[in-house]
Amino acid sequence: MPADCTFAVIPAFNEDRCVGDVIRRVRQFLPSAHIVLVDDASTDSTAQTARSAGASVIRLPVNSGYGVALQTGLIWAYRNGAQTVVTLDADGQHEPAEIPALLHPLSAGEADLSLGSRYLNHGARYHVPFLRLLGSRLFARIASRLIGQPVTDPTTGFQAMNRKVLDLYANLREFPEQTPDADLIVYANLRRCRIVEVPVIMHADQGEGSMHGAIKSAAYVPKMLISILSVLAAGARKQAA
Repeated sequence: MPADCTFAVIPAFNEDRCVGDVIRRVRQFLPSAHIVLVDDASTDSTAQTARSAGASVIRLPVNSGYGVALQTGLIWAYRNGAQTVVTLDADGQHEPAEIPALLHPLSAGEADLSLGSRYLNHGARYHVPFLRLLGSRLFARIASRLIGQPVTDPTTGFQAMNRKVLDLYANLREFPEQTPDADLIVYANLRRCRIVEVPVIMHADQGEGSMHGAIKSAAYVPKMLISILSVLAAGARKQAA
């Protein structure tokens, strides 16, 4: 797996306080990777800080949500020949030192999609908010049932994917605009992608911005249920085509 075909995609909104350190630490563990930050119309100096730290920056003209920012970065990576992509947040929650562990199942040919789980081996180094934990457990059960294997952390944004999954996500018209997590796991499984979970350490959010406002809202549950139904329908159409 050529190092120069590995990309790191980092969605961000108002994270100038943390993003520079995140990018520098990603570079430490992916020295030859292409790092792209997708700035979701931040009102602070997130874009400038990211450029100064050595990342390419895509700036969205209006605030569009985490899902739009994420897919924008995935499309950019796909069109620029990425064979492997790591996704992580800009707020310091995801530990770049765990990137090699996330990539290992892909490089070993054991998986197409690697999910970093904070709930395996007690990797969460912070108190997970109750509503977040409740939603995660609910959709862990739903996703586990739908894909036929255990999933403990369906809301993780700390992932690694190969070209097969990248192709699916970059070209998915129904890509969730706000909350891409359990729904995309289900979709990847429908498209016969091999999925594994890897225990990782996660820290408390160190940033002031929020790209996960919908996740923290009670509206997350009905939105995610609708989104899962949407990707199930998309998968059925793909299979019928």
